Amino acid sequence: MADNSVYNDPAYDITSVPSWKTPPLHGAYAPNARLTPRMKVGLAGGAVVLVATGMVTWSQYASAEAAAEVKKAQIALDASRLDLERQKQQAADQAKAADQETAAQKARREAVQACVDRAAGAYNAVADCGKAFPQVDSPGMVNTSQRVAGGDSDSGAPVGGLVVLGGAGALLAAGWAKKRYARS
Repeated sequence: MADNSVYNDPAYDITSVPSWKTPPLHGAYAPNARLTPRMKVGLAGGAVVLVATGMVTWSQYASAEAAAEVKKAQIALDASRLDLERQKQQAADQAKAADQETAAQKARREAVQACVDRAAGAYNAVADCGKAFPQVDSPGMVNTSQRVAGGDSDSGAPVGGLVVLGGAGALLAAGWAKKRYARS
């Protein structure tokens, strides 16, 4: 009986390839494989789109974080205002109940009056003396602005500037790639 198996076919016999010779390389593994100008432009365009998308995403994230910080500061400020109003109401209720000023309020009033008398009609005598002798019986009324971060909470992130910069960079990169890899 003759052996007609495909495994004995001389065309598929791998023992006939010399061991010192390597098979030819194809595609990206070939020694002379290079990117065509069209491939380079495609890669450059993809990189520009990726960078621009990253910049816009980061800009939106930064503005959202800044808005969250502003919202947090506003909530804290509203809470401190509400606390101050409660303390004022409690002080007013206590003053009505006692119908007289406390010893601390009397001492403060006398100290402020003596300070104003010593200032002899200075421009801000009443305001300066009032600051020098703050009210001690209601702690929320001393200086609420020190408990809450003052000023505007701008994070310094130029949101619009980043978008314009990203767009201009994308246009410049596209123009450069078009000029560089244009077909002659």
